[in-house]
Amino acid sequence: MVNPNRNGSSYIEEDLNHSSSASATPAEDPEPDSSHCAVQVDAHDAESKPIVSDGGGEPVMDPNSAPPVIDGKESVEFQIGNHVVDMFDILASRAHDERGGGSGRRYHLVRNNPLVRHVRDATANMLRSSPSATTVASSETELSQPAGGEAAAEAGAGADISLTEVLDSLQYVVDYRLKGRQQPHLDGGLMGRLCDALLLIMALTQGSFLNKRLTDDARSAYFLFGQFIEEVSEFQYCVGQKPTADLRRALKLHKRIGDGGPEEERMALVTIIRLVLACLPPGHDWRDLVDEHEQRALAPTVEKYSQIINDDAASYHMPVTGGAVFPPPALYFDRTVEKLAAMFNTDVAAGLTSEQVEERRAFYGRNELPRPVRRAWWQIVWVQLTDLMILMLCAAIIATAVDGEWKSSIVLGVVVVLNTLVGSWQEIKAGKALSALENLGTTTAQVIRNGVLESVDAGDLVPGDLVELGEGEAVPADLRLTFCAQLDIVESVLTGESVGVAKDPRAIKVRTRQLPLGDCKGNAFMSTMVAHGRGRGIVIRTGAKTEIGKISVAINRSAATVRKTPIQKKLTRLGLWLVVLALALCAVIVICGVSWGRKFVPIFITGISLAVSVIPEGLVAVTTVTMALGVRRMARRKALMRTLPAVETLGGVTVICSDKTGTLTEGKMGVSELVDANGMLFEVSKSTSRDPGEGEVTYRGHVGSSTQLAQDAAKHSTAAADMAFVASAMCNNAEVFYDEAAAQWGSLGDATEVALAIAAQKAGVRKADVAGPLELLAENAFDSDRKRMSVVFAAGDGAAAAGKRCVVTFAKGAPEEILSVCTHQLAGAGGFLRQGHAAETAADAARSLERDAVPLTPALTQAAGAACEQMAARGLRVLGMAAKVSYLDADAPTTAEALGLAWAESQLVFAGLVGLIDPPRTGIVESVQRCHDAGIKVIMITGDHIGTASAIAASIGIVRADRASTQRAISGAELDLLSDEATALLDPFPSVFARVSPENKIKIVRALQQGGHIVAMTGDGVNDAAAVKGADIGVAMGLGGTDITKQAADMVLMDDNFSTIVAAVEEGRRIFDNILKFILYLLSCNSAEIILFLYAAVLNLDLPFTTIMILWANIIADVPPSLSLGMDPAERDIMRRPPRNPRSGVLTRRTTLVLTVQAFFMATVTFAVFLAGVLTPFGRLALRDAGSGSDAYVASIFHQGDPEANADDNQTPHIAGARSAAFGVLTVLQLNQAFLSRSVDASVFRTGIRANPWMVGAVLLSFGLYVLGVYVPGLNDWLELAPLGWRAWLVMLGAVVLQVAFSELTKLVLRVAARRRQRGTNEEEQQFYGQNQ
Repeated sequence: MVNPNRNGSSYIEEDLNHSSSASATPAEDPEPDSSHCAVQVDAHDAESKPIVSDGGGEPVMDPNSAPPVIDGKESVEFQIGNHVVDMFDILASRAHDERGGGSGRRYHLVRNNPLVRHVRDATANMLRSSPSATTVASSETELSQPAGGEAAAEAGAGADISLTEVLDSLQYVVDYRLKGRQQPHLDGGLMGRLCDALLLIMALTQGSFLNKRLTDDARSAYFLFGQFIEEVSEFQYCVGQKPTADLRRALKLHKRIGDGGPEEERMALVTIIRLVLACLPPGHDWRDLVDEHEQRALAPTVEKYSQIINDDAASYHMPVTGGAVFPPPALYFDRTVEKLAAMFNTDVAAGLTSEQVEERRAFYGRNELPRPVRRAWWQIVWVQLTDLMILMLCAAIIATAVDGEWKSSIVLGVVVVLNTLVGSWQEIKAGKALSALENLGTTTAQVIRNGVLESVDAGDLVPGDLVELGEGEAVPADLRLTFCAQLDIVESVLTGESVGVAKDPRAIKVRTRQLPLGDCKGNAFMSTMVAHGRGRGIVIRTGAKTEIGKISVAINRSAATVRKTPIQKKLTRLGLWLVVLALALCAVIVICGVSWGRKFVPIFITGISLAVSVIPEGLVAVTTVTMALGVRRMARRKALMRTLPAVETLGGVTVICSDKTGTLTEGKMGVSELVDANGMLFEVSKSTSRDPGEGEVTYRGHVGSSTQLAQDAAKHSTAAADMAFVASAMCNNAEVFYDEAAAQWGSLGDATEVALAIAAQKAGVRKADVAGPLELLAENAFDSDRKRMSVVFAAGDGAAAAGKRCVVTFAKGAPEEILSVCTHQLAGAGGFLRQGHAAETAADAARSLERDAVPLTPALTQAAGAACEQMAARGLRVLGMAAKVSYLDADAPTTAEALGLAWAESQLVFAGLVGLIDPPRTGIVESVQRCHDAGIKVIMITGDHIGTASAIAASIGIVRADRASTQRAISGAELDLLSDEATALLDPFPSVFARVSPENKIKIVRALQQGGHIVAMTGDGVNDAAAVKGADIGVAMGLGGTDITKQAADMVLMDDNFSTIVAAVEEGRRIFDNILKFILYLLSCNSAEIILFLYAAVLNLDLPFTTIMILWANIIADVPPSLSLGMDPAERDIMRRPPRNPRSGVLTRRTTLVLTVQAFFMATVTFAVFLAGVLTPFGRLALRDAGSGSDAYVASIFHQGDPEANADDNQTPHIAGARSAAFGVLTVLQLNQAFLSRSVDASVFRTGIRANPWMVGAVLLSFGLYVLGVYVPGLNDWLELAPLGWRAWLVMLGAVVLQVAFSELTKLVLRVAARRRQRGTNEEEQQFYGQNQ
């Protein structure tokens, strides 16, 4: 390393002699850094270091400047200490993930390393005792929280810190605070812990065992390691104390140098080797830092660059990148506006210049979220082609082609192509439909540049830009607010909370670097919405570095992992069994043939061809088409399925975890009732309708009265109720208006204030009409401390006596806070609102306040409190309303400052309580009841208070008094105390989760899946994306959901309605039932063919069918009837039976027994007809042109002739007749089996044939194709079929009658057995889902 003042002589030898225990003098006013990935210049540091420009207007450090003062050293140590704590926290978390399998990367050095916990705790203790951690400026906000991981545990969901961010911030400390030996001596203990952390990170690897490579973080830590050796003496000493074995394991030089890289990077790698060797005792060389077996391979590279370094003494230091030093993306919640502006070199009045914008865009990139991962069309096709069943068909194509059966190969190829086209097209179409829903990213932003406010593309924003925020606008990037005017931002996309967060630009000082997003009052986050007020902020993070961007990156990364659905797993297992069965058939045929003296090669080829032919090639195609048709039906019911297999998975759902707001409820706040100061109850109908003409206010009597009121009392009003409605309208900044362009009513503002404005309008009070003669004197915005809002108006000239001025104050807020500042209440029996006299409402209110106010006694206060508790128990959010009238001297100052907050919110007159609720959606009670009837547990997940959540859950039927298993509710705080295993063992499992965090949602999903459930999870915000992705069926909201959540989901609700989920579950059950029906049908038909071949092989007979005949049978008798079974209507009890057991396969013992019996029947009847054809004259008589001939048939059907002959080559007339007759019998039996397969145990006379007209058409089509194949010349020769006569048709008819009788007898036995079982047709499923009943 070069000392600029010593002509190239090295500092290292001198520094190693310096004691590592240099003490630090505490600063008088140090500036700690608590933002989660931010290290920047403090105010005093900016004064102590000369700032020069590199020509582009950006601040850079002058390397020849004098070292900073000692308080700068204290600040640097505090910042580095914070980063050390973060590094060990992250390493410990990654080690935990590695043990639990939660991480896709392999972090080998960290696992079970006690050093992680020990060093992290030591550093945290140092930070707690540091004087740098105790000073907080009076102009800043302090949150009392414990340090490090303790705060993170208490905080719940916080702003996640990545290791990359921490290393970037540490690099910034080096570039801005250490380069040029600005701080050559730092705390020795801190440097030791930093050295340990960097050594651990340097060794991080990722990838498979055979392709393990260093992570990007490992590379960054390696270069930081070299820079700290160069800049800090104590760090050099710590490196020198490390055993060379530890250094060797961490440096991993064989990987770093062996992986190649640009010339400059390889030079830097060797430079670090020289720096490390300079720290070690004499006698070491680079070979001590490399494994012995790697030394020979690395020697040429190391020696080459070592020689370059030796020839140029100036190269004995880390490369200097030069140029501007830009602040790393971070929250900076602990930075004051002045310091933040200095760090980003932003003029708080004029913003950035055009030159600065271009430089920063080149450094930071565009402000764009990562593109969602979408598979290319060829990747979608590849997934279809690599399905196990498709691979089986491809193997069949090859086998038949090798055997010369080109006709069979062509038929199978057509099946594969059609299935691939259908499956691929459906997924591509779903992707296009989802693209049409993408609406999350903002398109424009209001930004101040060059002193001018202009509208720019949000993608052009860069860190340091000065952005203006207005009401109703989306935040275009992550901002650190510099100015707020009653600014409320709804952050539901990140936190799940629909209530706006009041923002404050003051810096926040906490002893933690993981502050929950909801507590970052000085920040605004990308894609959140401004509900009220206005503000201004400096862009601090853009694109993938924003909070929403980091979640998007994680979701896109996890999207690369394809998770098989239950039906895919079950069909895969079924396919494997079919492969085993086909191979067994081949083996039996070959063994039997060889045993009867046949040659091995021809019989083996015949066995392969026949074994492949009995695979139900129609199964994949019919399954795909059935699910595709189900997707179309679901789309008509407002449910968009992103993938085909997810359709069937819905049918197996056992638990639905649903958000409350917007899914179970309307997602719109409305005033449902009002209790005035005297206990009189008023109900507001259609409270969420924006149209003032819809709904009305109805008087219901006293809250304690249970008597029914007379009809004429409905319009009764009281002074207190009227005053509450007037206060609702006047103490309000929301707007309700009619949108001419959209031809509908709309609103603007906070959801609660909109609800109050609508209720007031239904009572006849409209702010615009009332405020006409009034003058707004002061507005005291709501804040979390006072929990109140108040407004002060001056009434008209005629409202007060001469020399006086009438001033009316209205207030609203938390009931207890409003009551605490009230001294009176309104007691008038009659209301004062008059129809058509809106302009006089304020004067009438003033007179009522003066006339009807009575003292508020403790008894009245207690009664109001009891009414409030009753309303809250009904799930209402309660607000108190109050007002007062004052008469001031006409010449008295009436500005907001003169009146003061204390005066405005004192001696108020209590008017009443307003109850707001997000009402349940129409039909939600019926939908929840359908879920209960279907054995599906419904769980409500919400951010509401547990009491409110339980009340709402009870009102819609999720919590039921008659079912103890539904009555458990738990809060997110209680859930945090439970492990995943303990959560899974909760019995009964809670039906309501309140105050939950995103991490809680993930834990709920994992616990249910661990218990064997198939879970559907709904979500709308970005914070829900991880839980939605982890569920078996992720459900996103199409209207209110974010694009990231939609990309993570399997299903998107186009109407955000819970009832749509229930309808989709019903459709999913119908699809699975139909899949089971045609699987039973297909396998019974193909099993009949297998048994038929086995009969012939054992008896050494000619095979009953040729290969092309088998394929033709599978095409005409399998595909059309199977498709019609896939369109079978839902059974009547489909939503009155428990879900199927997710642990069971497609086929149960019962269905397998039915399948086998039916297959043996069809095979036996067909074989009997074939034997009759070959052993009697029937084989010749069955033909249309029977003719005459010999009756000596027996010898010709047994293989006493040429042992080299293929079984298909025997085409004598009586054999052709026997085969054609047997083929006809099996075909009509299979077609008739389609009608018998509509139910496993219900009689065909009960299910009928008219309920599914598609089946009638499909059977007629298949029968028509069979007739064409038998009688059309040329085609029957290609299919090797002979025209049949009337005798064969009589045999077919008799076989069908016999099949119906046998099927009815079998089903009767099944029904009798089912009635004898006490717990229904499937006791295993009843036991599994008994807890949900």
